[in-house]
Amino acid sequence: MMKRSLATVVILALITPAIAEEKSELIGTQALPISLFKLSDNKYFRSKDLLGKKHLVVSFFATWCVPCAKEIPKLQEMAAEMKGKDLEFILVDVNEKKDKVAKHIAKKEYTLPVILDKYGKAFENFKGVTLPLLVVINKKGIITYHRTGYKDGEELELIAHLKTL
Repeated sequence: MMKRSLATVVILALITPAIAEEKSELIGTQALPISLFKLSDNKYFRSKDLLGKKHLVVSFFATWCVPCAKEIPKLQEMAAEMKGKDLEFILVDVNEKKDKVAKHIAKKEYTLPVILDKYGKAFENFKGVTLPLLVVINKKGIITYHRTGYKDGEELELIAHLKTL
């Protein structure tokens, strides 16, 4: 009995890191273009305009999303600390009305640019299932980072990743 328990523990110890390190199938693939209205001026944001110029850090969120409310201030801090680098941080609201998003952004004092994914199509294109969804697209248009959800401290992983770009 003791040998079986020990064998089970050893097997789980070997398998668990492999499961935890499972990567998104989108990493290494060409990102579909994002072309959505900006909240600020109702003009189009087009990701293709930044190809070759900047890496994109795209955070899909919603006003009701509690983990999003924890992640966005961390992204704002990162954007401020990395100002002048070739990075563009963008917030993408999913499936909400413009007025509701505008009030939420003002109340929370978010300063990052916000674009509106009114019908959730961009979110679907990036295999979004839960919020927040964080995607990094390099200057060549390749997805280099893809994470759903947010837990305190995960921004450190993102910072390390951005430094490799």
